[in-house]
Amino acid sequence: MKLQAFFLCLLFLFFAQSLPVNAQSEKPALKIATIPLPPWGYKTPKGISTGITFEWANAIAKRMGRTSQNRILPMQRLFKEIEHGRSDFSIMLRTPYSQKVSVPIANIGTPFKVIVWPRKGITIKGYNGLNNLRLSMVRGMKVGKKFEDKKNLDITFSTDYAHSIRMFKARRVDAVIGTQVSLHYNAYQDGLKINEEFDAPFELARFQGWVQASQHFIEREGIEEIQKASLSLIKDGTFQQIYEKHIRYMPFLTD
Repeated sequence: MKLQAFFLCLLFLFFAQSLPVNAQSEKPALKIATIPLPPWGYKTPKGISTGITFEWANAIAKRMGRTSQNRILPMQRLFKEIEHGRSDFSIMLRTPYSQKVSVPIANIGTPFKVIVWPRKGITIKGYNGLNNLRLSMVRGMKVGKKFEDKKNLDITFSTDYAHSIRMFKARRVDAVIGTQVSLHYNAYQDGLKINEEFDAPFELARFQGWVQASQHFIEREGIEEIQKASLSLIKDGTFQQIYEKHIRYMPFLTD
């Protein structure tokens, strides 16, 4: 019996050493959380997840040689997932709250402009130009302290960007507020003719998107590998190609 056990041990060691390195040290799939904001992250009518940040995050995992599980989650849940380590990383705006719950990895270099987009014939030259306008914005959206300090503005809160655009289309509001790319995307999806329906936007703020990781992930795996993958995708133009693919049918964003 002892001799049999000895040979079984030898056999086990032989097969263990002959396994490919990847089979012995394969890491688990990366758990990714994506913001639910078209065209950054959304589901198609067929239920397929896609979007700019959705594809960016998948590209990071692929560049790291890892499989991934990418879920589109409501914003508050996304933050909790990152904070408690149930998701490894996300790509989102760097805000005071995100700084409390995540570790910054890489600035993606694409600015998120927050604008007031008025109806054709309405010119906004400054914050005082907002006083007599009927405005719509998504409930809970952060657009900068200067705007938030304005009192007595006529704001109708919406459930999402598509809702804001529908109110604009129905002439219930004079202008919509939000990130430029998402407003353009939803206006385009609703069939609005941009040059005929909208006037020049007034910029409220400009934020930066960052790859941001859970502290639990960084403690487990460190920052070097994910940061290297993220920066290489920015440098070689992969992120830009993904971005342009999603907005190529909106010429007013590519001029």
